[in-house]
Amino acid sequence: EQTEFSFRSAPTFMSLVPSETSARDAQYETEAALDHYFFHDNTAPFLCIRMIQRLVTSNPSPRYVKECSMAFISGKFIFGEVIFGDSKYGNLAATTASILLDREARNVVLDRDPSFGSLRESILKVTGVLRSMEFESNGDGITRLAKLGERIGQMAHSFTSVFSFFLPEYKPQGRIG
Repeated sequence: EQTEFSFRSAPTFMSLVPSETSARDAQYETEAALDHYFFHDNTAPFLCIRMIQRLVTSNPSPRYVKECSMAFISGKFIFGEVIFGDSKYGNLAATTASILLDREARNVVLDRDPSFGSLRESILKVTGVLRSMEFESNGDGITRLAKLGERIGQMAHSFTSVFSFFLPEYKPQGRIG
């Protein structure tokens, strides 16, 4: 049985010889790489999951992610009589509107569900308490949270990764998780 395989190498615009390379070539190469990532099939769901987790809930349903992804891809989101976006791929106005105006984001029944919503980092909880108590600095402009890292396990600007204190794929226990 004869099987034919093909492999398409990504286009390159830069020569490997330094004397033949220019800034223009580097710009073309960079734009090609960015286009490859931006138009990849996984980009829309990846961005939508991250945005939903930051803006609405830690456990978005597959339907919620799909609706958001469709808004990202089509560049348009229709809510009632209002149209968000300009029908161009990757429109963030349409994507954000689809996240905030989706039925999962606006459903008051889900607000009573203890597994719905977002899990906040401990340092954000402490900051929220300080703000609600109308905390004021002592005047020198520097607020020190003594040994907070030892007490709650987190300290501002001490993230273990670029994803804050939680891994990007972390999902708390709950209804959809």
